[in-house]
Amino acid sequence: MSKTLRLVLLGSLITTFAGCASSASPSASAGPVDVTGTWMGGTATGTTDMTLRLRQTGTNVTGTVTGAGIPDGPINGVVGGNTVQLSAERAAFAPRLVVRGDLASGELDGVPLNLVRFGPAPSSR
Repeated sequence: MSKTLRLVLLGSLITTFAGCASSASPSASAGPVDVTGTWMGGTATGTTDMTLRLRQTGTNVTGTVTGAGIPDGPINGVVGGNTVQLSAERAAFAPRLVVRGDLASGELDGVPLNLVRFGPAPSSR
């Protein structure tokens, strides 16, 4: 499947699921969203594709990033509510992502970024 077609399909999925997202606030007792898993996607312009492999323990996140226009390597992050703030150890990479189920959105260098979680669901879901 071509890169452009994959991004168009990804954008369609995100638009569809975003419209179905609940507007209700999470309860005060709800913990942070679980971001464990493999996330794939890219920027809305199609200039950057990436894969994030994340593992979450409490509010701390570790993992790896490939693509994203930076050297592949380790990343770290912190989860608060439905948001995860990531940073790479070897490059200027620090997106803040809002997570809704298996969809995440944010910005990378000022360009909209959309990711979808693939693979097995985390055991806590």
